[in-house]
Order: sequence, then structure tokens, then C-alpha cells
Amino acid sequence: MASTTPNPLVVDIHTHIFPPHFIEDRARLSGSDAAFGEMYGSARAQMATAEDLIASMDAAGVDVAVAAGFWWRDRARRGEHAAYLLASALRYPDRIVPFVPQSAGDALPGAAGRGEVRVADPASLDVDDLPILVHCSEEVGHAYPGKPGGLTPGALWRLLDAQPGARVIAAHWGGGFPFYALMPEVRTVIEAGRLVFDTAASSLLYAPEAVRRGLDLAGAGAVCWGSDFPLRDQAADRALIEAALPDPAERAAVLGGNAVRFLDLRRE
Repeated sequence: MASTTPNPLVVDIHTHIFPPHFIEDRARLSGSDAAFGEMYGSARAQMATAEDLIASMDAAGVDVAVAAGFWWRDRARRGEHAAYLLASALRYPDRIVPFVPQSAGDALPGAAGRGEVRVADPASLDVDDLPILVHCSEEVGHAYPGKPGGLTPGALWRLLDAQPGARVIAAHWGGGFPFYALMPEVRTVIEAGRLVFDTAASSLLYAPEAVRRGLDLAGAGAVCWGSDFPLRDQAADRALIEAALPDPAERAAVLGGNAVRFLDLRRE
């Protein structure tokens, strides 16, 4: 008899989309927001619309993607980007999960989370019951656009410690934070379901074995695949995760199972 168990969802927990007119107007926006200009000022820097993301997901066999906005300095621009994310989720229900670039006091109804958060003072972050995708950066190694604006492992811990209600997706392996999962107090936070790490841009930062080592340190239930699309091609990035994790159970957890649990996603 054929199995009636549904196929597990494949979830990319870290992607970015922009309104089309933001992409067309990138030169002016780069002049008004230094962080945006650093990351997207060059015409070579990839930007994508919701339609671009859906096309990529279809090609890569991705069921669901968290689509995050940019953490604009201007509050009105954050709201405009948030509105586009929410509208995109309505156009593509069950495929796009909107993480808006707004604080708890500003968010529009329908947001599934906040992100990608960039804050100078983690303790000051306005937190509610929605999960947050936090940009993290390692303290060593090569420089790249956006690295200076990320939370270091110490800053990430200060956020978790100061905001006991926060549920955090720590982007880019939390800047190397998984090693600290060996500390009992950090393990308690992970086991409470408050912290997961995504693999976004892993191949641009670390050797391929980082996936295996990260899983061993953080635990198989605390790592979620994130491509950082359009910075990374989803199909190519998924293939790297699959190559690093030959065990079917681990692969299924990282490619979707952990994200389904953390975000409370359900297939009808």
C-alpha cells in the first residue's frame, strides 16, 4: 500500500524581495540610506521581486520561503516595503511568509515575523510574540558589504538575555554562535525553542564542512536552511546542504522540518 504520509515541506527561511520600483530607483535610495547603498548600490548586487522568488522556488523545488525586507533607516520606507511583503504573501498564499522591516509598534496585520533586523543596541529592540530574523556577523575574517551592521555573538546573547520573550532566527550561523551552544545556559535557550540558526550565505563565509560542524554543535533541531536569495541561487544552495547532510532525517530537518516547527507552518 502506498504511504499516505505527506512529503515534508522544503522551506527556505531566509530570502529577500523588493518592490519593483525600489529596484528601479536603487541609485536614489542608495544615496538616502548608507546601509542600503553599501549592500545594493552596485548594479551587480542582486535584487529580486516576489515573482522572481516564486520562479526560483519552482526551479529549486522549494515549497515555502520566508521573504524579508530591508531594515530601512526611514520609517516610511520601512512601511512601504512591509506593505509590499504583505501584498506578495496574499498573492502567493502558503508560499511566501512575510517578515516585515518594522518594529512591534509599527507592524501591519498579517506579518509573520520581523526582519532582517539590524539594530545597534539589541536590548532596545521592540519585541512582541512574532519571531525575528536578525542579521548576524562574525567578528573575524574578510570584510564584505553589510558585515559591520550585524550582531556579533556577544550582541546576539545580549538580545536573548535582555528580551526573554524573543524568538530569534540568527542569520548566517549567528556570526559563529553555535560553538556557545555547548554552554548550559545557551542550550537552555535553544531547547526552549527560542533560537535557531540559518545557513544563509554559508558557502561565501565558511568551508563546506561548516554545515556538518554547525549541526553537531547547535543540534539537528536548531539549524534551518536559508539561501539568502537572490544573493545565492536557491537550487545551488540547496544542493550544497544536501551534499553536506547525507542522512535523510537530518537533511529533512534542516531543509524544512525545523522551520515548520519554529514558524508553526502547516500543510493543509
